[in-house]
Amino acid sequence: MIKNPALRNCPLGIQQKNIIVTSNYVAREYGIEKCMLVNEGLQLCPQLVLVRGEDLYDYRQISAKITTLLHRYSPQVEKLGLDENFVDVTDLVAERLGDSTDQQIIDGCIYGDLNEKCECGCKNRLCVGSHIAGEMRSEIHNILGITSCAGISCNKLLAKLVCATHKPNQQTTVFPCNSLALVSSLQNVSGIPGIGRRMHEILQFHGILSVTDLQNCNLTSLQKALGNDMAIRIKKLSYGIDDSLVKQTGKPQSIGLEDGFRKICLESEVKDKLAGLLERLLRLLSQDGRIPGSIRVTTRKYDSIQKRSHRESRQCNIAATSFIMNGGPHYRNKIALKSNEKFLALIMQLFHKMVDISKPFHLTLLGLAFTKFRECKTGKSSIASFLTNDISVQSVLSFKILSSETEEMEYSCMNSMERSGSESEPEPESKKARTELLIPRSKTRFSNEEDATGDSADCALWMVSKSKAPNEQTLDTDRISVEHSSNSGVTGKISLESQTSSSRSTNSVHGMTNENEFQCPHNVDADVFHALPHELKKELIEAWRIGKNEVSSTSQGKQDTFHSKPKQKSILQYLIPK
Repeated sequence: MIKNPALRNCPLGIQQKNIIVTSNYVAREYGIEKCMLVNEGLQLCPQLVLVRGEDLYDYRQISAKITTLLHRYSPQVEKLGLDENFVDVTDLVAERLGDSTDQQIIDGCIYGDLNEKCECGCKNRLCVGSHIAGEMRSEIHNILGITSCAGISCNKLLAKLVCATHKPNQQTTVFPCNSLALVSSLQNVSGIPGIGRRMHEILQFHGILSVTDLQNCNLTSLQKALGNDMAIRIKKLSYGIDDSLVKQTGKPQSIGLEDGFRKICLESEVKDKLAGLLERLLRLLSQDGRIPGSIRVTTRKYDSIQKRSHRESRQCNIAATSFIMNGGPHYRNKIALKSNEKFLALIMQLFHKMVDISKPFHLTLLGLAFTKFRECKTGKSSIASFLTNDISVQSVLSFKILSSETEEMEYSCMNSMERSGSESEPEPESKKARTELLIPRSKTRFSNEEDATGDSADCALWMVSKSKAPNEQTLDTDRISVEHSSNSGVTGKISLESQTSSSRSTNSVHGMTNENEFQCPHNVDADVFHALPHELKKELIEAWRIGKNEVSSTSQGKQDTFHSKPKQKSILQYLIPK
């Protein structure tokens, strides 16, 4: 209805195959229900407008935008499908409790009555929470043009149940004193979130059909049927008690698509279906921004003799070089395959491992999924790829291990320029004297930047104590920009001002004072050399001097022309043409 507002007041249904998967409230007034056959829906409502909904790309886009808006109120946002989110606003409520107006008035509807007195203060907190929920819904409507419903309560179970009591475009608050009445109003025990089809069958087998039956059943017999932990959990749920926390949702571990159908029995049809799924899956991959390390193919075969279906999957690893990035630093990268034909051939190989095409087969589902994700390295000038391998870059960043009784690690790089204008550079150590550090694959990156006066500021000392938590690292710096990517994919940038450090010492090596005076070594590409940052140019010049001196000392009768290969661990090796 966002794409075509003219359909807003018309009976509208979303069709997948021959099923109406959902509909708007206008269509529901005619008796249209979820998962109803298209023919049945058209009989109930001949004027029903049907829109194809197999491609969920647009739904995922809007869902991501809604979740982003909710993160403005709390970092604790848990996605539940495409159209539902749990939001823990406990901290925000605590900040707003000083506002006496919000503590006394409920925004929206109330489930049950409020005759019982509240001694724990939950009434005031839920009143404030209802106003926060109203702000969220207003912002979603004003920015995205989407109406929404909300349920406000003290736990996830009650919030989800009460959300459905007043629709559409309304919100409802339930207080703990009415929680038992809310859960007991469910017509069937399967209406409790967390009780799926399989568990419902087990409960039915033991004669538990309603919520009241679950409340009154013997816990011991329930534990024998479901296990100790699960029996206790659903017993608590029947009384409206839910101890589960709102879990912050990160990026998914896998991205997949499936397509169900009545029957496919030809290899050509399978290939066409998988090609279509792959095209849609690459769009989702570009939106995610990560490179997958594995591809999984899923099939569902129907056995006409036993009258049942069997689901099977196969997967294999894929190289990161199979993908190409089309984009730039100012807009989202588009991930594409270097060769769709070769990749589709790999998918068909996995399919042939599950289905013998020399024999008749009957498929009712095909699926593709990418798994084992890793973050993309962006930026043409990034040297992160050199640091994630087991090599150390000398002089540019001189990492050292300082062993001590407290087992601290000290990362240091020396000051490259004094504010007086004279350059200083650490004297290179001999190859044997260097203590090299094998740098692990890390999500922490260092980036040098210049201050307002234009002086170079690349001196850093990072003390990390093993006895401290990762978020308790102490930093002692002159000035450094630290970019840190957390597990959730959020990148923070911290600029730290000057502090003194008694452990820092530098040995001055006077060199050229002007960047224009840097002369490119004759065996280095001049265009690449002049495009390098100021600090890397100094490093290359110093590496060239070291190599030149070594050649002169070992071959005195020869000219001082520098033709020797750079040292194994020097960054110079990546710039000299072979």
